[in-house]
Amino acid sequence: MAIGVSYDDFWHGEPQIVRYAIESNEALQRQRAILSDIAAWNTGRYVMLGVGVVLSQAFSKSSQAKYPSEPVLAYELDEKLAEQKRERELIQQRDSFLAVAAALARQHPTGENAG
Repeated sequence: MAIGVSYDDFWHGEPQIVRYAIESNEALQRQRAILSDIAAWNTGRYVMLGVGVVLSQAFSKSSQAKYPSEPVLAYELDEKLAEQKRERELIQQRDSFLAVAAALARQHPTGENAG
């Protein structure tokens, strides 16, 4: 049967079995509804990000807006993926800093030959 009780238990078993099966099925349905709602919300989140990127690039010549290159929720929930993402971001920040430092060093040389 649809609620997880056999035909024999439904007709010949204890009424408590059926009641527990109904309660369990209702809890399962609530959980599925919650998961479905979360999935719909995340879809809206990605749509909002995409529309925001398009509008930002359409109305600003110097827009830095980009659509996420990887799933947002996966990195929020999986600690190992989150740590890998943090490491990549730190490497990018370090590389940007070193590039700026090198450019400043070329513009303002110091040392014995500087004059």
